[in-house]
Amino acid sequence: MSLVGILTEKANENYIMQGLEKKDFKQEQIFFLKESTIKNLRNIKFETIIIGKKISKNKKIFRELMQNAKYVIFNSDIKENLNLLEDLSFKLITYGFNPKATVTTSSVEEGKIMVCIQRTIENLKGNEIELQEITRDLSANISSYAVMELVILELLYY
Repeated sequence: MSLVGILTEKANENYIMQGLEKKDFKQEQIFFLKESTIKNLRNIKFETIIIGKKISKNKKIFRELMQNAKYVIFNSDIKENLNLLEDLSFKLITYGFNPKATVTTSSVEEGKIMVCIQRTIENLKGNEIELQEITRDLSANISSYAVMELVILELLYY
């Protein structure tokens, strides 16, 4: 069973979980990571880790988890976290509003967001995900980052 560790804003968790459940992803495969409890998970090997918010403590533990992951999905807009990537080797997928990110948005309108895949991504089945734009609904209480995080997970696992 593949495990996914997600460090994201609390407001994004329900949206991501509901989206993954629609894809038959099992709830026990998802761990929402918290800086306050990360020490309890340090011996778990995650297949995929999302770093979607600023890490202010326990950076060493997060680096260890990232080093052991197959994929790291990383919000490149959080400049304070960039040093976590130094001297680590894994498949990195960056996302954010940074124009150099692997996944970004090409437009955000009222009620809609276009997520843009800017570089080819190899998913867990070995298939290549080509450059494309994916349109998703965007409600007022969902962040653009949550939509990008969910789209990347869907592309990796399905």
